[in-house]
Amino acid sequence: CLTSSGWSGRQDQRRMAGKIKEFQKAIVDDIDWKDTISGEHVFIEAHRTWTGPCECVKPMLYRISLDKEDIKFCTADLDKITFLKEAALKDHKDKVKPIFMYYRKSVLKKQIEGVNAPEIQKLLDNI
Repeated sequence: CLTSSGWSGRQDQRRMAGKIKEFQKAIVDDIDWKDTISGEHVFIEAHRTWTGPCECVKPMLYRISLDKEDIKFCTADLDKITFLKEAALKDHKDKVKPIFMYYRKSVLKKQIEGVNAPEIQKLLDNI
């Protein structure tokens, strides 16, 4: 929300020197993966090491994160997390597209392959 003096409240806290403060937690290893997905509402963007997180969807996710503080937004490198590498995403081995996953208390509730902004928006709006 904009006020006469600029950004207010939560938005102001997430902006630093005119730039968006990082809002996505990077999941760095298997222990971090298990701890993170055990949360109440966790939305993860899984990507390959050589591609990094998708920049085109980041503004949309950021805007949603301002209103949905109960959702933990994260990124995970498919090449560094054993669970992702071996079990869940073995069919994704040579693909470039990111995979977006919604976990609730360690249970995968929804998986979206590729940047499908309307589907991602609908999923997050319904959490």
